[in-house]
Amino acid sequence: MTKRERVERTMRGEETDRVPLYDILLCDKAIEHFSGERLPPLVNNPETRATVDRMTGKAIERMLDATRGSTFGPLEDREFTDSDGFVLHESAFAKTCWIERRPFDDVAGAAEWLKKWTAGQLDAATRVGANPRERREGHERWFADVQARIGDTVHLYTQLGVGLDDIRHRLGFDLFAYLDADQPGLISEALEACTRHHVALTHAIANVALSPAVLTYGDIACKERLLHSPAWLRREFFPRLRRLNDAWHEHGFVCLFHSDGYLMDVLDDLVAAGCDGLNPIETVAGMSLRECRERYPKLFLAGGIDMSQLLSNGTPDHVREVCRQAIRDAYPGFLMGSTTEADNSCRAENLIAMYDVAMEGIA
Repeated sequence: MTKRERVERTMRGEETDRVPLYDILLCDKAIEHFSGERLPPLVNNPETRATVDRMTGKAIERMLDATRGSTFGPLEDREFTDSDGFVLHESAFAKTCWIERRPFDDVAGAAEWLKKWTAGQLDAATRVGANPRERREGHERWFADVQARIGDTVHLYTQLGVGLDDIRHRLGFDLFAYLDADQPGLISEALEACTRHHVALTHAIANVALSPAVLTYGDIACKERLLHSPAWLRREFFPRLRRLNDAWHEHGFVCLFHSDGYLMDVLDDLVAAGCDGLNPIETVAGMSLRECRERYPKLFLAGGIDMSQLLSNGTPDHVREVCRQAIRDAYPGFLMGSTTEADNSCRAENLIAMYDVAMEGIA
C-alpha cells in the first residue's frame, strides 16, 4: 500500500495495512536518526539551510506518511522588525517565532492596525481574483519543491484559516478582547475580509491531483475549555469556517481541522461546518480519542499522542503502551502522531518508539 493510498483510506475510515503517521518533524535528534546523517553546526547561511532542509525532508520521507511541514526551522536565534513594525523573536531550539513588541499598546492603536490589515486582505482577494493562474502556478512550483524533498510522503496541500489566529496573535488576547467588546464590527469585518481572501485563494490554487487534503484551522480552545464563547464562535467563526471548507470540498479535497485544546463542547459545530478530520486531539487538555471515535465514527482523527509530557518526559515503553491503546481506541480512521508537532522538547527515543508501533501493522 502506498503512503497516499494508506492516508486516503484512513481519511475515509477504511482498513489499512498499518496505522499511518502524521506529524511535523522538528526534533533535531530524530531528524538525525531518520535521515542517517549528523546535523552540521547551525549557522544562518544558504549552504547550511540547504543541508538541514534536505536532511529534514529525508527524515520525513522515512518516518512519516503525512505531514504539513517540510523544513528544519530557524537556524539561529534572532530578533527583527517586520514590515508592520512588530518586533519578532525567532528561536532555533523551540523552532518558532513570537512577538516581543507591538507597534501599538492601546485599543485605538490596535483598531488602526486592524483596519489596515483588513484593507490588505480585501486587496489580496481582489488580486487573487484578477490573476488566479499566477497564484496557482506559483503554489504548484512551491509544492513541487516540497514534494521533491519529502519523497512519497503526503504533504497537506496548504493551511488556511479565517483570520482568527492571525488577528488575535497580532493584537494580543487582551487588546483583541477589548476591541471586540468596544468595536465588535472591526473584528467581524477583519474575519470576513480574510475569509474572502482565502476562499478566493482556494479556488485559484486547488489541484487535488497533488494532495488529497488541506488543513483548515483556528485555535479556539485551551485546556478544558474554549477560548471564546460558543455563541461568539457560532456567530463569527463557524459560518466562515464552513465557507472555507465548502470551497475546498468543491475541488475534491478533504479538510483536516486543527485546534489545540478542549473541543468537545463544539464538536457538533465543527462537524456541521464541514470538518472531515480533527487534529491534534490534545489529551492533556481533556480530549479523548475513544470519546471522539464513539461520538463521531465518520470523523478521521490525527494526533492523539501527547508531546507536552509523554513524548517529552516519558519512556519508550510508556510511549509504546499509549500508542497501542490509541490504535485500539481510534482505528480505523486514525493518523497517529504527536499533539501538534514533534519538536525539540520531545525525546528522539520516544518518537522512534511511536514509529516502531506504527510499523507493527494491524493485528
